Amino acid sequence: MIFAYDADYFPPAPVIELEFSSAATERSTPRLRAFVDSGADATIVPKAILDEIQATFADDAYLRSPWGERRRVRLYVVDVRIGDWTLPGVTIVGDERASELIVGRDVLNRLRVPLDGPALHLHVQP
Repeated sequence: MIFAYDADYFPPAPVIELEFSSAATERSTPRLRAFVDSGADATIVPKAILDEIQATFADDAYLRSPWGERRRVRLYVVDVRIGDWTLPGVTIVGDERASELIVGRDVLNRLRVPLDGPALHLHVQP
């Protein structure tokens, strides 16, 4: 599956489309665009999105930003769907202050995701 970079960022940035679902409630999100960040340890999603699907709460944790800020966040277990592939039981961060979705290494390390900067697209493969 191929995704075009988002030219609204400068420089253009890799993004993918995905869905989150809750195995417990069988609810899922619509398809959402997410920033691909191979430097992020975790996938970060606005908590309101996870509340809508009644995602399963896993634990409280602390998140440290690249600037050293440390704050409490909530962890949730969801299935992540990218195209025809489903990654079951991924623990992600639900953040009340997040304004965008960030896909981190917790998801990326389960996939092959070669970036093609000159062509401004990325390939996602299981």
